[in-house]
Amino acid sequence: MNDQIRIRACLAVIQDNKILLVPHFETDDGVVQWNIPGGRIKFGESVQDTAVRELFEETGIKADITGLLDVSEVILPERPWHSITITYRGHVIDGQLNSEANHPYGEKIPRWFSAKELVDVKYHPKTVVDKAFQCI
Repeated sequence: MNDQIRIRACLAVIQDNKILLVPHFETDDGVVQWNIPGGRIKFGESVQDTAVRELFEETGIKADITGLLDVSEVILPERPWHSITITYRGHVIDGQLNSEANHPYGEKIPRWFSAKELVDVKYHPKTVVDKAFQCI
């Protein structure tokens, strides 16, 4: 059994009433799932630095952190899986979306979604994305 805990940092940015999400193709049902950009913390890297770095690597966007949005934990003993995710909110300071950003799961293009557009897509974590829209 793998007894490591996966700790992730994410950064939710909203601009013009739209949230920036990245597609994730490794889902159980094969449907593209849109996620808040983020990833694993490197040894010696702060949680906030990780969130900013991951956002840039996955989207080409640079942002400042404006506050803590959410902390969540998932434990699935049968997989085994234990993950803690710290999600910040922030605002764009530079950059533009591009398809040349570093995409760990193959080619994927980040996209801005309005709350209305999210009705027709699968996104995760739903409660955190919804909370991000409440902060505008």
